[in-house]
Formats: sequence, structure tokens, C-alpha cells
Amino acid sequence: MLSLPDWAFYPISAAAAAGMIAAAMSFGDTNHRTPEEIRAEGITFEGESLAALTVGNGLTVEFLTENGIRFARVSAARAPLDGIQSAGAFFTLTTEEIEALQGHRIRLTYTLRAASSNGADEALLNFFTPGRSQQDWERHLLAPEFDTITMDLSPTTCEWGFGYVGLWPDWRSSQNQADLSRVELTALEAVPCSDQAP
Repeated sequence: MLSLPDWAFYPISAAAAAGMIAAAMSFGDTNHRTPEEIRAEGITFEGESLAALTVGNGLTVEFLTENGIRFARVSAARAPLDGIQSAGAFFTLTTEEIEALQGHRIRLTYTLRAASSNGADEALLNFFTPGRSQQDWERHLLAPEFDTITMDLSPTTCEWGFGYVGLWPDWRSSQNQADLSRVELTALEAVPCSDQAP
């Protein structure tokens, strides 16, 4: 039987361990973009990235696929100002995304529809940044088929500590479900902000 010499054990073990560590690290998130790339390419949540959707109290989400389209079905059981307040069903922007977008007008494009079962007539949409709050929800009608809703916003400050892209389906009846298949954020022109140095 062939035997490994004692002197070869440690170098081979170290090489094998280094290989396993390198292989494991190669499976991590490698999609790091610079602020310039984010501004140029935008931010899109669709398909598998819809799984980043978080829901606050009073809402639920179910991830479904229909005719090859993956979407999140969001249901609302209460109003945004009832109970604990949140950004509704929302996506949280990363530090890099916030850095890229702050100081610019923002275009938000939602692709939504009323759910085929218990479909809401309308939904509230919002982009929470410093200076934008629960009073800034915008009400939009929903169609029975996926349609785009575009909002152009001018945040009032250039330094953001957070950024949440929110959705809240109409809650006032049992017709309280909306389907979300895509959200896109686009940085538009830079804007003068109240917190910029003169």
C-alpha cells in the first residue's frame, strides 16, 4: 500500500484547505457595482431578486410564477397608519445604492397589476428617504394586466441614511391584493439639495 511521506502531509493539507476556502468564497456575491455603474445602469428588482422584498406588520407576500413571469403577490390587512408604521412591502437599498442615488432626482418604475384573485383597485407607492414619510404615499389605480406606473421624485436632502422602495395595496375591502413583477430605480439629473454645502 502506498503511503504519504510525513514531510508532505502539511504542505498538501494546507494546499487542500486553501483550495476549499477559495472555492467556497467564489460562490459569494460578486455583483459589486460602483456608484457610477449604479447611476448608469439603474437598480432593478425582478425575477429572483424579488425575494429581497420585506413586508411590515399587516401585510403578507407570496412569490408566484405565471406564464413564465415571477411576481410577488402582496396582501394588505390594514392601513399604513394603523398600528406599527413601516414602509409596507419594501426593498431596502444598499449603502452603495444610496451613495449612487442621493443628490439626484429619481425615477421609480413599478410593474404592477391587481391580483387575479381579490385584486385591489389601487395601491399606495412611496420612496422613503430622509424628508419623505408616511404622508408621501401616492395612490395609483391598478389594471387587471401588468402595467407600469412611473413616479419622478426629487428628494429634499442629499445625504440619505436609508432608502426604502415601498408598496401598500388597498386594504379597505377583501379586494386587497396586488402583484408586483418589477421595480426599477433610475438616477436622473443631480439636484440642488437643502443640505449641500454652499
